[in-house]
Amino acid sequence: MIFSNTSSYMLKYQKAKAKLVEYDIPNEAYPKFPLNSNELSYPVVYILSRYAESVIENNAVDREEFSPYLGVASQYFDAAVGAKDRAAYDIDFLLSGAAAYFLSDNFGSAKVLCSEYFERNNPDTTAPQKIMGNFLGYLLLNRELHINNDTPTAEKLCRSLLAYYTSGKKPEEIQNILLEYRKEIYAHDTPMEIYYVDILYAVVVVALSRSAWSLLPMYSGLDQSLWSDYLKSPNAPRMLWPAQQLIGEKEILSGQSAIVQLPTGVGKTKSIELIIRSSFASNRATTAIIVAPLRALCNEIANDMISAFGDEALVNQFSDVLEDDFSLEIFLELKPKVLICTPEKLSYIIHHQTDFLDAIGLYIFDEGHMFDDGSRGAVYELLISEIREHISTEDQVLILSAVLSNAEQIQKWLFGEGGVLATDPNIKATPKTVGFASKTTDIHYYSDDSTQEDFYVPRSIEVVPLQKRPKERKQRYFPELTDAKDIAIYYANKLCKNGGTAIFANRTSTVQTIINRIIELKDRRYELTEIKRSSNAEEMNRLAKLMSVYYGIQHPYTIACHFGVVPHYSNLPNGLRLAVEYAFREKDLRLVVCTSTLAQGVNIPIKYLFMTSFVVARNSMQIRSFQNLMGRTARSGMYTEGSVIVTDPRLFDNKNDRRNGGNYRWRDCVRMFDSSATEPCGSSILSLVQDIIIDYEISASGTWVAQYIIDHYDNPSCFEQCAIEITKDVHEKYPQKNVYNIEESMMTRKSTVEAIENHLCFVFSNDENADKEAIGADICKGTLAYFMADDNEKTLLEKIFAAITLKISELDYSQVKNYARAMSGIDLSSHIEKWISENHLTQQSYTNEQLFKMLIDFFLETHSLKKETDFFADICKMWLDGCSFVEMNQRTSLTIASLEDICSKSVSYELSFFTGSIIDIIEINEEDIVNPLQNLLLLQKRIKYGVKTETAVSICEKVFNDRFLANMLAEEIGLDSLETNRIVGAIKLHKDNILMFLSDYPTYFSERIKWICKN
Repeated sequence: MIFSNTSSYMLKYQKAKAKLVEYDIPNEAYPKFPLNSNELSYPVVYILSRYAESVIENNAVDREEFSPYLGVASQYFDAAVGAKDRAAYDIDFLLSGAAAYFLSDNFGSAKVLCSEYFERNNPDTTAPQKIMGNFLGYLLLNRELHINNDTPTAEKLCRSLLAYYTSGKKPEEIQNILLEYRKEIYAHDTPMEIYYVDILYAVVVVALSRSAWSLLPMYSGLDQSLWSDYLKSPNAPRMLWPAQQLIGEKEILSGQSAIVQLPTGVGKTKSIELIIRSSFASNRATTAIIVAPLRALCNEIANDMISAFGDEALVNQFSDVLEDDFSLEIFLELKPKVLICTPEKLSYIIHHQTDFLDAIGLYIFDEGHMFDDGSRGAVYELLISEIREHISTEDQVLILSAVLSNAEQIQKWLFGEGGVLATDPNIKATPKTVGFASKTTDIHYYSDDSTQEDFYVPRSIEVVPLQKRPKERKQRYFPELTDAKDIAIYYANKLCKNGGTAIFANRTSTVQTIINRIIELKDRRYELTEIKRSSNAEEMNRLAKLMSVYYGIQHPYTIACHFGVVPHYSNLPNGLRLAVEYAFREKDLRLVVCTSTLAQGVNIPIKYLFMTSFVVARNSMQIRSFQNLMGRTARSGMYTEGSVIVTDPRLFDNKNDRRNGGNYRWRDCVRMFDSSATEPCGSSILSLVQDIIIDYEISASGTWVAQYIIDHYDNPSCFEQCAIEITKDVHEKYPQKNVYNIEESMMTRKSTVEAIENHLCFVFSNDENADKEAIGADICKGTLAYFMADDNEKTLLEKIFAAITLKISELDYSQVKNYARAMSGIDLSSHIEKWISENHLTQQSYTNEQLFKMLIDFFLETHSLKKETDFFADICKMWLDGCSFVEMNQRTSLTIASLEDICSKSVSYELSFFTGSIIDIIEINEEDIVNPLQNLLLLQKRIKYGVKTETAVSICEKVFNDRFLANMLAEEIGLDSLETNRIVGAIKLHKDNILMFLSDYPTYFSERIKWICKN
């Protein structure tokens, strides 16, 4: 056996030593290791050497034998550098580790070690070392490939490699030169040179076998000449990473539709680019559309695509305002087109321009596990169902997700016998170490086996007394060893110098609790020195300045910025989120306190994730959500390893406590880290007929709920009454139970039914004489919900769709067409239609102020707001006037947190959506005297972005979405009514003044202006 149990223990000890250094544990506190892990150097060198030989000799048997141990070798070399006890050999460890990672197809980790190799001063390396280091740097870091002229053969080898990678010609010459160079080095009989020349040989062979010059033409079925210009460009990949090879092997580059289920951070962005390029080059498509669930993710994708395609293609990101801001004239553009939008926006476009789909040849759905995402899931499912019915055999559809455990089931529903599933368990995300904090001040690390501890880091916490406040008697300490948040703060301060850190908070309110504790520590003279030292003070001051605009100079968020700490959650103003993410990527910021919003596709380099809780909104977090969150740590190419540290000590300390349930909590916690335990992706539509889970003991029958909806569907209060009935029943049977989630569950079902209503209106609007009953039944049977349902659930779904169809059948055809455009349910659309008529919107002229007041009153009449409604009209007015949360707080006495929530959800989203529905239902006829649409359209956008003028709206849509800065830039430009197609020109005209103004604010905004002015 090459690698025995003893060797495995030695590897664990080596990793433990690296962790001890990482945590700054003094040598005298090191545990006594029964084995000397340094002795593992010989076996791993042997493994790497023998594997290299097997590649050189094309010996498949030996290659198969040694291949499984390459990962072990790479981890050892990596940990040996981290242990810092043999610094003289670090250059060899780094280069050997980079090569071992590379040969095991882990190009991301190879890139990290290669980068560190170039950061070291290494003048004494041998010629084969230099050539290999330079070649890896060329492949992985886009460094220049220096020509080594130590010998004529070395020079010839370097020139032949450079010639191939710049032209794709004569790869066969390289093999012959390698043989010649190897013989030359062997003749020197220098062990170190022989070791490295063999590894160099193997690295070159593997690199050539993964070369984009050879694989892209083969996988796409296109001649190399069609790829040549691209492959000569600096943005082109020199190799295909394993995920990209899989996509090629599954014929996706030649047009095959697919579900792509791969971990986060394995080269998805470049894969998307290659798929689009292949589709354009083959003329299968001239327009591709990428659909992503969040505007932030759409922004990121749009920037990536613009960088990738430059002038080769027109990249257009639609705004996420549900408005008619697109035109089919875009398809007259001769350039290929890449369109980017949210699912809701695409659905809106289709409902308004039924011919839109005819122009699309390639559909890419990113983060495609949205089918069970509440009411959004229903819209998503119906959208994909519609596209499935519309596309031709030549069109290509791709769904990408890192957490789609039942991808095969969704593949069968979506493609039937066609399409493929692209997944490979051997393609893994960057490994994560999982540590559990304990009251003993140790951290215990586990890997795949939750019953077997790998190693522990002893005495990693030093508890210190805090300075007392005036009149305070009780002595307080930090960290409190029973407080998960304290422990997270302590470790974040200790470790942030090694990389980006994130403290997970299960609620937005907990984000502020953690930040308040950090401020309290400062007040009590406890210095979190590493957090501040590891951040860029100037950039943190800029972040603090923008934070103070929104929250006030005395707000905890503003104060925390000066300490190097910032929040990140969904309701945080968009501009602040963008600035925080940019600062984190640029390493100006090392600690973010965040909610699960971070799991939704945001790409920032986190090395340490501290989990203070696994409970979200009073329920245990989904394994799928946690896996997605965990996937944000240790992005490939940034780190070779990430750490997830569970800071609630009760989980580890009570793991064997059967009496009080500690063993169950430990079991549930450990399952969160098991990707094979990920919940399958369900369907929001199917949830209409499934049980409502009230708590771990009781549930409400899905059959009963579905039948209630069917029987009482004509009642506008159907869903509210059903919630009351269930609540009453539960209280009678279980008087001690908390039933907080019943109303929420029923409102989600209501939104789902409304999504179905709107979709059926859209389908029926295309043909006045269609057999609605038959079509409604067919649409039901075509859903993912129906595909997943059992016989009883199928019957109930058919009845629900039939009831909705019957309700639509009672409408006039003109109403059906109008309601289809409105993206709302039937009852609300009918109410809007009546309101428009009663207020004579097309007959009577209203001022903007009158229109705004009418709109607010109508919104309050039709919506049940959870937050304070007395100030709602005033809040909306202040929102449009550009007021900050501080100003709103002073005028209303509502808390800043409440105002933030109202503005983000009720105003910016719900009121904007509602205004859009009114716009869509208004019909302008020849006899109408007034056309209020332009005023309403501008009002809708101002409500969405919270800005004063059309110019500020255009800045939010085309430059950056920050309401305060957009208003200020609009004032600098000096015009109120600049449309989006003129705003970039105005920005360029005022560039110098704008950049001067923005110099006091986070760097993201200045860089964005520079980028826009350059393109």
